[in-house]
Amino acid sequence: MKNKKKLLIIVLICIIVFAFFYYIILKFGNNNSKEKIVDEILNSFNVYEADVQVEVHSNKNTNLYNMHQLVNHKISRYVINEPEEINGFSFELEEERLVIKNEGYNLEKIYNKYNEIMNNSFFLNVFSNDCKENGFKIEEIEKQIIIKVTLNNNKNTYIRYKELYVDKDSKLPTELIIKDDKQNTYTSIKYNNVKIK
Repeated sequence: MKNKKKLLIIVLICIIVFAFFYYIILKFGNNNSKEKIVDEILNSFNVYEADVQVEVHSNKNTNLYNMHQLVNHKISRYVINEPEEINGFSFELEEERLVIKNEGYNLEKIYNKYNEIMNNSFFLNVFSNDCKENGFKIEEIEKQIIIKVTLNNNKNTYIRYKELYVDKDSKLPTELIIKDDKQNTYTSIKYNNVKIK
């Protein structure tokens, strides 16, 4: 009888020790794999295109834009599809050169050394750079990975916090939420037809 009790105690101790080590390895293994997955996601944003719905909130109203984004390494471009009155306007930034066009009206304006206007966080490659420069946190909700970054040194108080929602299965972005210094949503960008190249 005593041998059975000793054996049972030893088995229970072994199970507890095994469960403890399994939990530690599983916990740290998952964090490492999550960070690796997020790094791969962030590095994939140098070349992509997507249809986006941008909602910009101000004190008095909300404006909604449908756009097409195209990023190819150093070139970031978006074309406005809606609202109708500004359909066809395109904005393209290559390093410090900004080109604004509207082919329907045969308009083109070029600005040199004007990179600040496009550093407005509409693009995923800008989000990726923000994460690399400021660090990021990872959360998970159901089938979404949420990548959060805080821009403490950003002079623009409307762009202080960013949250990118990424589908766990496809590894594609679904929404980017940009918040001001008071944690109010300033802009939300919903992604459709995302093609990572």
